[in-house]
Amino acid sequence: MSNVIKFPKPKRSLRVLVLDADKIKAAIIPKGSTVKATFAWLFLIVRLPVFFVMYWLRLPVIFVCNLVSIPMLIAWLFVLYAFPDKPAMVWGFGIISFVAFLIAWTYDFMLMALSPQDMIRTI
Repeated sequence: MSNVIKFPKPKRSLRVLVLDADKIKAAIIPKGSTVKATFAWLFLIVRLPVFFVMYWLRLPVIFVCNLVSIPMLIAWLFVLYAFPDKPAMVWGFGIISFVAFLIAWTYDFMLMALSPQDMIRTI
């Protein structure tokens, strides 16, 4: 009996997994309103392409806003000093400069909000 070789026992077959569609749907779709869940999925699908397009257009948008804002700020300071008796010109240059600055700031804020890395929470 010392020269008998013991062969390993055959392995048992693997158990077949039964996929339950209700459990899968419950895991994928959050509980609550179906409309809310649909909008959440749409936002996730649309968010990244919109972010990339806006990020690609950031340089020209910020360039144009700075091209308008900085000279208008200098013109506003000059008009404020040289022509204080013309309030329409003072207000015009000041408002145009500030609106161009706000557009650039809002554009960057929208980019941070759409960012896939949640930049708003880390800044």
